[in-house]
Amino acid sequence: MEQEGRAVGERTLEILREVTGDDEAVRDLDLPLLTSGQLDSLAIVTLMVALQEAFGVEISPADFDQQAWATARSLIADVERRLISARSA
Repeated sequence: MEQEGRAVGERTLEILREVTGDDEAVRDLDLPLLTSGQLDSLAIVTLMVALQEAFGVEISPADFDQQAWATARSLIADVERRLISARSA
């Protein structure tokens, strides 16, 4: 399970790097993604779609929580939480 969590984290960071076109958020997992300009509204939607495709979890704009996606670290935790929730449903 721990190895799977690491794989989810690594893939989430790869997707974040692809969407932002920058690796600043990957180098600093606590960088504020929204207030630093790493993510804007279009990038958030692109990130949602990419995460859905990569992990098969449904992430709708209505489910978007700024706190849950405030940093790369919290984004990874949110994806992991969604995966666990989807498995137990």
